Amino acid sequence: MSLSAGARKVPRAAAVAAALASLVHGLAACGDGGTPSPAAAPPSAPAENGPRPRQELLDYRLTESAAGVRQWVLTSDRMLRFAGREDLELTDVHMDFHREGAHFSTLDADSGRVNPRTRAVHVWGAVDVVTTDGRRLQTEDLVFDNVTGRISNEVFNRYTHGTDVLTGYGLDATPDLAHVEIKREVAAVVTDQPATTDGQP
Repeated sequence: MSLSAGARKVPRAAAVAAALASLVHGLAACGDGGTPSPAAAPPSAPAENGPRPRQELLDYRLTESAAGVRQWVLTSDRMLRFAGREDLELTDVHMDFHREGAHFSTLDADSGRVNPRTRAVHVWGAVDVVTTDGRRLQTEDLVFDNVTGRISNEVFNRYTHGTDVLTGYGLDATPDLAHVEIKREVAAVVTDQPATTDGQP
């Protein structure tokens, strides 16, 4: 009886083996000259987006001085230098402006570039300039000219001083925001300050 039972199992085992062989052969046929299945495909290499930097620095810092007196300090989380380009590419830009050694305003931006020879700075993204006396400029693109010491752009600006708000396109200003000129489509919201008890504003 045991031999007879064994005899009945042999064809079943042979059928399983034949099915496995057929499956392996089918998979091999798909991989030979055909399109591999997603599971069999190798991981794709990362895409190349432009040239590779020649130099990369973290915590980059650039200081401008005149007659030994600090004028401004620029810092960046990441600096990239590319072959054939004079400007350095920056990420997470921060600038501190000084006058006669005293700090008077800060500039923060998502991205930017600086020319280490001319010290010209161009920043973009969320650009925010705040002075020590509470003035504030918000924009998305800004150029600092180290020769004239002024900031400018041709995009939308929002300037706040106390409760007064000035908006419009195009800007010419000083980094301390003591002088601010908005060129086009200017709109202003001016709130009267309450008078003091002695009648003085």
